[in-house]
Amino acid sequence: MVLMNGQEYGRAISILEEGASSESKSPSEKAEFCAWVAECHRQLQDYKMCGDWYLEAVKRIFSQQADVRLKAKQALPMSEKALESYKLGGDTVDVLEAAKLKQRLLDLSK
Repeated sequence: MVLMNGQEYGRAISILEEGASSESKSPSEKAEFCAWVAECHRQLQDYKMCGDWYLEAVKRIFSQQADVRLKAKQALPMSEKALESYKLGGDTVDVLEAAKLKQRLLDLSK
């Protein structure tokens, strides 16, 4: 967090990626790390990677032992951020896939 606050996003990414893959972290904690990595990429204006990391956060949320509806509600904001990021720097396929995921999560969260 210190590195992010100091706008040292490149250095922060490598440390946060370790947290996202750490076996000692829960899926929920890993999702948070993924979102922080995504935010660093957003600050660096690497929107494709930003979207990719938000989708990775969605995957981590869905790896939790919880009700599908609850997981969908938790994952929805991450999918929306991925879609926004892809619109800024992804290709058409990225945008379409993120839009489909968002719709699927909306359906599951009802």
